[in-house]
Amino acid sequence: MIESILIGGIEIGENRPVVTIAEAAVEHLGSIEVAKRMVDAAKDAGADFIKFQLHLADSEMLPGSIKFWGGSMDEVLKRYNLSVNEHRELIGYCKTQGIQYLCTPFCAAAADILDDLGVPAFKIGSGEMTNIPMLRHIAKKKKPMIVSTGMATLKELEETVVALKAEETALILTNCTSIYPPKYHQINLGLIPKLKEKFDLLVGHSDHTPDIWTALGAVAMGAVVIEKHFTIDRRMKGPDYEVSLEPDEFKTMVEAIKKIEAAMGSEMGVYPEEEIVRNWAHHSVVSLKRIPSGAKITADMVGVKRPGNGIPAKELNSIVGCVAKNTITEDALIKWEDVKRSATNEFGDQK
Repeated sequence: MIESILIGGIEIGENRPVVTIAEAAVEHLGSIEVAKRMVDAAKDAGADFIKFQLHLADSEMLPGSIKFWGGSMDEVLKRYNLSVNEHRELIGYCKTQGIQYLCTPFCAAAADILDDLGVPAFKIGSGEMTNIPMLRHIAKKKKPMIVSTGMATLKELEETVVALKAEETALILTNCTSIYPPKYHQINLGLIPKLKEKFDLLVGHSDHTPDIWTALGAVAMGAVVIEKHFTIDRRMKGPDYEVSLEPDEFKTMVEAIKKIEAAMGSEMGVYPEEEIVRNWAHHSVVSLKRIPSGAKITADMVGVKRPGNGIPAKELNSIVGCVAKNTITEDALIKWEDVKRSATNEFGDQK
């Protein structure tokens, strides 16, 4: 597996900070000014990328063939599509604001335009995942590709991965469910490590739920990139408003991702800050009654209680059968210097 892939100045990979993509789509409703406001809001929310869409409706679909939000899909996209020059303007604006521009092409011609605009990578939607001729065309541009895997069979995904690996493409898959919004049992976060192992590729998660929880779960499952739909205000009611996060919600998700990342260690040990708690929370061997000097200690004389700064509780049986060197009061921590070990204790353990 390639451990990391560089897109623009952003590194995506194993043992790297999780990267977030604010999917602006066409929530700007065709306004370059709203699109710029989305750029600002995504940057303030902590997103690494903001992703738009470039539609060439006549090249993508048959006219009037698809019913969509607000009417026929091709007419809606023509109405709300940004021009090529506006995308060029957005690329420059993203650079000045310090956030990486991405864009999804929905046909080969759109990919050619984006390539000419100098995009550093291509994000491929689930609808294009099985369009292998288009994907091969894009792969020949030798730029990284992030490919979503919604509404596909494993066999279809295998075919796509084989085709793109043959082109020696720097490839990232994103687990995805193309329902808007899906139910939680349809998210299948368990696919993230499975796809990673099966294809030996970096795997992220493109999430269409209306909240942040499954995105956070994806981070815990090993996703290297998280994509969430984004809007500056759901009241605008763009095509994807029902599954889009507003800026404050996106910011909360980014902050939560960072906290989850910090908590993903796997080493067992005692932290220095735990020592204080350890000293009182662990248990030690104590006397349950007064033990006279010279008495042989029997099981009914001793037990374990807190604190933990005496003989560890696991040594209880080692104390039974020992002889008290001096009188031990009731409810006292027993120390090794308080007892003399006999050759064997009553459990037959050698001393």
